[in-house]
Amino acid sequence: AAVAFALDVSHRSIGAGLSGFSGVKGRLQRKAALHGSTFIDDTYNANPDSVKAALAVLARHAGKKVLVLGDMGELGTDAAAMHAQIGLAARAAGVERLLALGELSRETVGAFGAGAMHFERIQELLAELENELTPQTTVLVKGSRFMQMERVVHSFMEHPTALQPGHKEN
Repeated sequence: AAVAFALDVSHRSIGAGLSGFSGVKGRLQRKAALHGSTFIDDTYNANPDSVKAALAVLARHAGKKVLVLGDMGELGTDAAAMHAQIGLAARAAGVERLLALGELSRETVGAFGAGAMHFERIQELLAELENELTPQTTVLVKGSRFMQMERVVHSFMEHPTALQPGHKEN
């Protein structure tokens, strides 16, 4: 916008251009979802710093805050401790519910405490998440690529209900 303004592009044209910008897929994209809830799709990848940055964005939203987290990969020998730190950071950011998928995310659940749940299967996580969705709920979905956390986002964008008959796990 600043460059367009410097080039004497009209405010109306700048506004029109910006209103059509949808961001980069899987990078902090706000999406309207089931039951009037809002999802923040930040599923492109995850490391401790990017999760903390996304939590700062989530913290600015009013209403109930839910974090859906998949494991963060390639963290080396400190992976368990780094996952635990995310549980503490989520609690500090005002997250009320944390739903986690992946073996290392058990550490996140343990550090977060009450209000956190770990799941072995994505279908179980989806069922629990659907119970959390209201017009006042904002859900941040984050995880490393290998966790394919975009499946969570797609389940609540593409289907009337994530648990409809015939809905299959990806």
